[in-house]
Amino acid sequence: MSPTLIQIVIHAIKEKFQTEKAFYAEKLGISPQSWDRWKKGEQGLKFENIQIISTLFTDYEWMLVQKVVRNAEIIPEVSANPVGEYLYLKYQIAKTWVNHGMVRLEWHQSENSENQQNTMILQLIADYQFWGYNDIIEIRLPGVLRQQLETDEVKLLQWFDDQSDKVRDTGDE
Repeated sequence: MSPTLIQIVIHAIKEKFQTEKAFYAEKLGISPQSWDRWKKGEQGLKFENIQIISTLFTDYEWMLVQKVVRNAEIIPEVSANPVGEYLYLKYQIAKTWVNHGMVRLEWHQSENSENQQNTMILQLIADYQFWGYNDIIEIRLPGVLRQQLETDEVKLLQWFDDQSDKVRDTGDE
């Protein structure tokens, strides 16, 4: 299993679940030992479990994850900070979509973030008018930012820039 994929998946789990155990025990139904062996790259997971892992991401985000995994194999900078690369891409693509009027924005209260009170999900939806073929990027942010960003596109674009700079430097969101 790719160390790049593992790092990005662990980041997504920490973003959406209170603990890794909450994810692997409740969603995957595997033992702590199996989870640890997978994280260390010592064993794979069943196809069904990889499908469950993919649901941590939208279809579009899962495609980005695959591209980062591929590029990490040939570009040392990506390999050194795959989570930062993945988040940077999300923010840059989201900024481009908003800047060009390509998406509709929807705000939702996060349901899974027990460890993050008042977390909002900003969905950027590129709707191609074909059922089931929308591209969606989801960005989690503190609820207090919704009021500042929801009605001000310029502030939202600046926020994407700020987040892009932050994740490129540190790899953290």
